[in-house]
Amino acid sequence: MANYDIVIVGASTTGCWFAEKMASNGFRVLVLEKELPENVSRAYDIFHMSEPEMNRFDLPIPDEDSPLREFSFNGSPMCSPYGTYRKKAGKSKIIGLHKHDYIMFMADRAKEKGTEFVYGAPFVDLIFNDKGAVVGAKYETKEGIKEVYSKLVADCSGIPSVARRKLPDTSYVENFKLDPVAILYVILYYFEYADKSINPRELDSFFMQYKSWAAPAGEGYDGLFGIGGCFSYEYAEEVYNTQFMKNVTFPEHTVKKVEKGMTPYHRSVYSFVEDGFIVMGDAAFLTKPTCGEGCTSSLVQGEIAVDVITKLLNKGEALTRKNMWSINKRYMVAQGKEFDSMRPLLMGLIKMNSDEAEYLFANDVIFSDKILGGMDDGLNLTTADIIDMVKGIIKGVVKKKISTVSIASLLKGLRQSDAVTKLYDAYPESVSGYLEWKEKADALWDEIGTLADTCDPEIMKKLGIQ
Repeated sequence: MANYDIVIVGASTTGCWFAEKMASNGFRVLVLEKELPENVSRAYDIFHMSEPEMNRFDLPIPDEDSPLREFSFNGSPMCSPYGTYRKKAGKSKIIGLHKHDYIMFMADRAKEKGTEFVYGAPFVDLIFNDKGAVVGAKYETKEGIKEVYSKLVADCSGIPSVARRKLPDTSYVENFKLDPVAILYVILYYFEYADKSINPRELDSFFMQYKSWAAPAGEGYDGLFGIGGCFSYEYAEEVYNTQFMKNVTFPEHTVKKVEKGMTPYHRSVYSFVEDGFIVMGDAAFLTKPTCGEGCTSSLVQGEIAVDVITKLLNKGEALTRKNMWSINKRYMVAQGKEFDSMRPLLMGLIKMNSDEAEYLFANDVIFSDKILGGMDDGLNLTTADIIDMVKGIIKGVVKKKISTVSIASLLKGLRQSDAVTKLYDAYPESVSGYLEWKEKADALWDEIGTLADTCDPEIMKKLGIQ
């Protein structure tokens, strides 16, 4: 039986980053990873992180000739459904990295600070004391089940959330399993263009209506096209074949490679902490609503957690739900409200048909350079922005360019977005106000629904999705 300050379940981005930071602060850290080193984060090769975020979170940016790095580019414009209009949707420099290689590089950095890793060690269960607090974890080895004890167990296991789901129903950290309606199934197509004079960088773009994007690919491919959909990979593929390729003029190409992966698309869990436990990253659904990316967006919470937990351990105080509660409050105000308030508005926009969305792009209503250009830092709508949106939408209805059904959906999204912001601003300062707040949050999210509510009924019918 071994004892550690912190046991982390999962050795991907969040797990390795948290391990390095806590080990650097002088604590004994163990990371449990179900995969062998050569198989960690192999679902897809290339992933993107913005240069400002990498700098903020002390993630080294490899040199241009480093084998960890494939390319860089400056943001991607957001395109209208027919590809006619392109609006600035991001200004940050984006670094394209080889995911497996970079995560193993992060693991090496954590090891240099004293972190211990056990690979090929699937998590089995949490260990509780007689008061119900988490005091360790059980994991599987070739020799059988082993136990390890710690002051804190951190679940960084991604969508499976293997440790979070072992918490009792009485826990303030929700223990539900993420189902297919709240998962974005992502397919990456690596292209070779028939016309070799095409500059792939000129095709960089994001198509919100199709939950898709075109980006650099590296490794000798001309370009990469990604598309995501709820329910299944089959749904995403059907949108690609029957909607995107029909509506958008895209250069003639050959698909040379296909990769598939998943990202959560769900509001964050309401509470991250329990006695002796914290959930982080994708396991807590901390992903950007605009694209589903979670590698660096989850580190806003990680940064707060490192600060709070380090101070508690240095003072010799227990890592209880009560003592760690400020992690919840600080995250909800710092980023949670920005991310989750985007969801209802984005859902309202996606429900519009292509002609309606094209009209909004053409007239700078919602899809304007001003609003989309600031989405790197959250939606951050002012009262004046909202008034201008409403005026533009009403004008579209008068001109019969937008249906009354769509305007109702958009206005509902705006109202719900504002309601989420106000609710999260009122997140309780202490544990005592949580249950009352949670009741209000549940009611609001029941009203908002999920991204799956925006899916095409004809495609769902074709695929037999109920």
